[in-house]
Amino acid sequence: MYKVLGIVFISIVSFFIYLSFTNSNEIKIGFIGGLSGKYSNLGHSLLNGMNLALEEENFEINGKKVRIISKDDRQRPTFAKLAVSEFKNDKIGLILGAGTSSMTKVVLDSFDENYKPILFSASASSSEFSKKDDNFFRTQVSQSEESFEKLSKYLLFKNLKNIYAIYDPNNRAYSETYVNNFRKSLFKTAGESFFLLKELSKDFSHITEDIKKRENIDAIIIIANTIDTAKLVQFLRISDIEKPIIGSSWSKNAKLLEDGGKYVEGMIFLTSYDNNSKNKKYINFAKKYEQRYKTKPSVFASQAYESTKIIVEVLQKNENIDEFKNTLLGIKKFEALQGEIEFDDYGDIKRKYLLMKVKNGQYEAI
Repeated sequence: MYKVLGIVFISIVSFFIYLSFTNSNEIKIGFIGGLSGKYSNLGHSLLNGMNLALEEENFEINGKKVRIISKDDRQRPTFAKLAVSEFKNDKIGLILGAGTSSMTKVVLDSFDENYKPILFSASASSSEFSKKDDNFFRTQVSQSEESFEKLSKYLLFKNLKNIYAIYDPNNRAYSETYVNNFRKSLFKTAGESFFLLKELSKDFSHITEDIKKRENIDAIIIIANTIDTAKLVQFLRISDIEKPIIGSSWSKNAKLLEDGGKYVEGMIFLTSYDNNSKNKKYINFAKKYEQRYKTKPSVFASQAYESTKIIVEVLQKNENIDEFKNTLLGIKKFEALQGEIEFDDYGDIKRKYLLMKVKNGQYEAI
């Protein structure tokens, strides 16, 4: 019997030694985003960009295999919190995500004293996360009053002062800071103007009826995901509302052009992402992405790719996740797809903003 127990003991020890060996030769990186439902276009863009960046590295860093541990938050706090709990149990120290600013807030709030992983976002732009000394980094530019200056000056030039804003309350962390910063910028630039707010609802007729009652509206801004934006723009145009429409960078991608068709012609966007960039790195990336996924990359796919490349570069220099923050800030400057980006001490970056317009089914710089 002792002999049997000895064999069992040796087998168990050997098993754990094997696990220890394989784990030490594997780097696990978490991913969290909305991979189902109407927000899934964003989530899959992020995951695609991440996968493409790692494919180019053969899913290896310093000879160690890289494995993505993917979680679908379904744009619901319950699932985001569950994902964090599972990441914690799996000892994941580095996570790319979340997709929206609201889910990013939920994820950050779910960390505790015993679990403070690196959260690296390629899409969360809420200024709520700015200027905080934490483990949060992003390649998406943080919103600010100054970031809307170019759009505000353009609207003033076109004499479009009175804005009707429609926003998605399910991504409140993004929508509210977007509205507040844009409104401050517009008032500062245009002076006498007004800003009306309306929550996006399933029944678009309430929105069109309200707009038709207000003769002094100059333009409409829609702060929502791609699917809702495309549907709402179509409904507005079919309802004979011809006011200029501004879209948020959240909705600006190839799918909006496909789903919106002729109805999204003329839409205006403030963006830090140039679809027509002549940078060789971007051109090569866009070509590979389109060949791989049969669609053009969105800003979020591009920034997820950039984020992953930055993660790879940092880990190549120092694999210790506990020292990731100091290692990244030690490097600070990274070559991205459309030029160099530099992180500040709080993990934020700056990018140049430009205005784009939908013309002949394409995004073109104004």
